[in-house]
Amino acid sequence: MIVISEVIHPVGLELLRSFPVYYDPDLYQRRAELLERVATADALIVRNHTAVDAELLRHGPHILAVGRLGVGLNNLDIEALRQRGIAVIVPYGANATAVAEYVLGSLIIFRRHLMTLARHTKEGHWKRDMKGNEVKATTLGIVGFGATGQAVAQRAQALHIRVKVHDPTKTQMIPQTWRSTSLENLYAESDHITLHVPLNTQTFHMINPQTLNLMRPDALIINTARGELVDEQALWRRLTQNQLVGAILDVREHEPPSVPDPLATLPNVWLTPHIAGLTAQSQQTIAEAVAAGVTTALLKAGKTP
Repeated sequence: MIVISEVIHPVGLELLRSFPVYYDPDLYQRRAELLERVATADALIVRNHTAVDAELLRHGPHILAVGRLGVGLNNLDIEALRQRGIAVIVPYGANATAVAEYVLGSLIIFRRHLMTLARHTKEGHWKRDMKGNEVKATTLGIVGFGATGQAVAQRAQALHIRVKVHDPTKTQMIPQTWRSTSLENLYAESDHITLHVPLNTQTFHMINPQTLNLMRPDALIINTARGELVDEQALWRRLTQNQLVGAILDVREHEPPSVPDPLATLPNVWLTPHIAGLTAQSQQTIAEAVAAGVTTALLKAGKTP
């Protein structure tokens, strides 16, 4: 039995049809029922809401594989999974194009004031704004050089944007002309800064009062990685003091954020509900990869359809 506790693209269900599947996209909301369901599960497929922790694994003694419909692992107890020898299927890079297009598309729209101009025009105004900025020859600081950071850098180059990259875990992968000598220099030298690193003890609140002080007043911050990378109170203070031109946040420290939301009151802050990586194409690719990985793991363990 394969238990799927969150929404999956239909192609994933089709690819898994030879195995018995229990699919309930809202099962993650009913923890007690989830724990009952995994008692007979050979595999579990989740997104980012299902906590795959020691408790769940105790209730799922037969689990051989866990598929993650996304790339963040914060809801998975990796050490507990490793100790049990459970295969973890993560489709790294499957949503890199979606996120890269979000980053560069929103960057251009923000710098050209297009959202504001579109709203004003629909309200009956005809204001020909001449203060929008081109992104050509500006500097984009990319923090993290995994599949998504690489996708952003490649597309930025096509737009003739200068690229600065910092990722101490992948230094040798970064072209010499793109390498930033330090994270501090990247913050200080970039017109736009985009975050593409996992959340861990080193990256928690990496955007904080000290690092914000290094940035230019006309710098733009884009976060599509994890909300906890940014100290939102420090960011709000910086923005209200006109020490940053703006922020584009697809992820938040708490999702959904509390209401009222101070950042939502600022006109130079754009907020979206953690959808940068969610496109029809990326979700199909992710479902295909996870379904294939889970199938392989089960067959390797001797589980036949």
